[in-house]
Amino acid sequence: MTNVLQSKGQDRKVEILDAALTLFVKNGFNRTSIQDIADAAGITKGGLYHYLKSKEEILFLLHERFISEGYSKLKLIEEESLPTEEKLVKLLKTHLEIIKDYKDDITIFYKEYNNLSPENYKIVMNKRDDYESIFINVLEEGRINGVFNIENSRISSFFILGASNFMYHWYNPNGEKPMDELARIYLNIIKNGILNEKDKA
Repeated sequence: MTNVLQSKGQDRKVEILDAALTLFVKNGFNRTSIQDIADAAGITKGGLYHYLKSKEEILFLLHERFISEGYSKLKLIEEESLPTEEKLVKLLKTHLEIIKDYKDDITIFYKEYNNLSPENYKIVMNKRDDYESIFINVLEEGRINGVFNIENSRISSFFILGASNFMYHWYNPNGEKPMDELARIYLNIIKNGILNEKDKA
């Protein structure tokens, strides 16, 4: 019975987070009240506080759910016995899928992360470092083995993730190109650059 109650509690928390996210996207973080979130979730304000303590905690948990899922998926890929280039391609595709699946969560986080408490901000940064370290490790492996023509794995990871992370700003799921096609274009630039072979020094 305890497990059933815990499961229902988690489901309710997810419903509240989803309701809050919709309001944050529509009205902004600062213009959305706890009462607004409670109304949208179909519970009382007091009922909401049973699950979540504040809007700041909601913002923190919106980051938690996409960074935790992303990290778990990337970690599994890192541990696979794959050629280094294939591993990097798989990491990048998975990273882009996370951006697609959690576009609203990521958009709100980047716009509103300054509303996090110093304690939660530190936790967020540590988790993002762990996430980035997977790319750094694979890039360094490829650099050492001569697979990747890069000078610095950390700076290379900043370039790759920085370019892809901004996708949340312009990606439209109803746009002219599906995510698979965007991923192909993106990966081609990362792997082959923008110069034709005849023009490369």
